[in-house]
Amino acid sequence: MQFYAFLALCFIPLVAAFVVLALVVPGLTVRGGLLSCLLAILAIVPTAFVQYVVLALPVFTAETFGSLLVTAVVFNGLIEETVKLLFLALMPQKRTTLAAFFSCCLLFGLTLGGFESVIYLVRRIQAVGMQQDVAAALRLVLMRMGTAALVHTFCAGLSGLYLWLFRHGRNAVMPFVWAALLHGVYNFFAAFSTGFRWFSLVAIAFALLECRIWYKTADEISAPLP
Repeated sequence: MQFYAFLALCFIPLVAAFVVLALVVPGLTVRGGLLSCLLAILAIVPTAFVQYVVLALPVFTAETFGSLLVTAVVFNGLIEETVKLLFLALMPQKRTTLAAFFSCCLLFGLTLGGFESVIYLVRRIQAVGMQQDVAAALRLVLMRMGTAALVHTFCAGLSGLYLWLFRHGRNAVMPFVWAALLHGVYNFFAAFSTGFRWFSLVAIAFALLECRIWYKTADEISAPLP
């Protein structure tokens, strides 16, 4: 029973954000929010495939500084964010506001982050039998709520802003570049067990800042709705 409670806990940020955004963001419909969550669930399939197949290659399994850097930047950064971008591109933008579309992108990232936390928790339980250690399991879930889930959320927001700008005649690729780079930087530093681990929080803060900057840019160039 505790195991299922921890699984449910992984999705509390998503549920809370869904309710708040649906109430305060004009134009955001329940249908649009649910569609973004569904697309995120579908995006997990190719991501998981790459994790189990691509990361089994020697260049990713070698326990070296270079291997860690390549895994973080190439896989966690470029490949994961490209997969997310492709599924985000399936979300309709016609006759919707920037605020509503951006909110759906955030919900997309929160959904993906929640399912990734579930996968991570199950792996840890299988590896070290953590299911009986309630405090350790709770600590793990809460830590990922404030770190990995936020990275997925803000990076999805950046990729969504790239799509919005592109579809409104502004070929500004930097939001996606920041999403891929900052996701990779986060994973690189999060893999350390020393003080370097704290630099991962800088990547999260920077991703939030870039979301704010590029949202203002997108808001300025957005054409008014007909």
